[in-house]
Amino acid sequence: MTRKRKFLLVLLAMAVLVAVSGLAWQTVGKQQTIQAEVRTARMTQIENTVPDGILSAQELLSQPVEQDGVSLHRAAYYPQAEALVCFFENEDPNRDIYPAALPNCNATILPDAYGITAYIFEDVPADALTGGVVVEMTDWQFESCKPLTFALGA
Repeated sequence: MTRKRKFLLVLLAMAVLVAVSGLAWQTVGKQQTIQAEVRTARMTQIENTVPDGILSAQELLSQPVEQDGVSLHRAAYYPQAEALVCFFENEDPNRDIYPAALPNCNATILPDAYGITAYIFEDVPADALTGGVVVEMTDWQFESCKPLTFALGA
C-alpha cells in the first residue's frame, strides 16, 4: 500500500469519526432537551412553597407520538402548579397549539434546542387534560386547517 493511499484512508477514517461524533452529540443533546425540567417564574414560586421544595411531575406519555410529521416527545403535568409542559418536534411555531379543553390557553414557548421546542401551559386544571393537546395544521394561506390531537394519559 502506498503512502498516499494510507494517508487517504486515515483522512477517511477521521471524517467518519467526526460525522459519527456529530450525530452522537446531536442525539444526546436532543434527549437532554426532552428530559429537561423547565420552570416558569410562577412554577418556581409555587415550587418554593411546597413542603419538599420540588414540584411533582406526572408523565402523560409512555412513548413519543408522531402525526403528520409532528412529534410530541414528552408531556409532563405539574399538578401543584397546574402546569402542562410539552416537548414538540416539527411543530412550526406559527401554528396554534393548545390543550383541547382550553382553546384560548396561550403557552410560554422556549427557544428551539436540537429541533425540540418546549411549550408550557399554565392554569391547566387536571380535568382539562382529558381532551389532549391540539396542534392546528393551518396552511400558509390560512385557507384550511387540519387539527391534530395528541391524546394525553397518565
